Amino acid sequence: MKDLVPIFPHLLAFFNVSTVILLIFGVVAIKNENLKKHKRFMLMAVVVAILFLIVYTLYHMEVGNVAFAGEGKIRWFYFGLLIAHVVGAVFILFMVPMTLFRALKSNFVAHKSLAKKTLPLWLLVSVSGFIVYFMAFHIWPSKPATQIVQLLVGG
Repeated sequence: MKDLVPIFPHLLAFFNVSTVILLIFGVVAIKNENLKKHKRFMLMAVVVAILFLIVYTLYHMEVGNVAFAGEGKIRWFYFGLLIAHVVGAVFILFMVPMTLFRALKSNFVAHKSLAKKTLPLWLLVSVSGFIVYFMAFHIWPSKPATQIVQLLVGG
């Protein structure tokens, strides 16, 4: 398991991008009145979200928090984005299952009403998650985070 930990941040970013794509395809499908494709894309987005939560939990159990190395005004932007991401993610943890269960119970009026609120927030969380990842691991990677990854890989 420790051998996989260094790839977890990249895998989480992949899950975020995949979620955005699946959500967009799901919306296009329902706009085209293709219920079968809509259901398939949205269920795949839920599966990806579950995989995200599993990998996210395993990663942070192993590594803990990763420091952000950016300095100056970019820190304000980063932490503002991170706070919005985390708050949105908390709401999504409840909104996605509620939206899904309404659809599975064929309560499509309630499903559509909640989905109109869930979708933009879910997109915001997924996109902001990718931006946070990109900033923390590619633009301003912290030395401790880099050292942790090297230790786990054996480099």
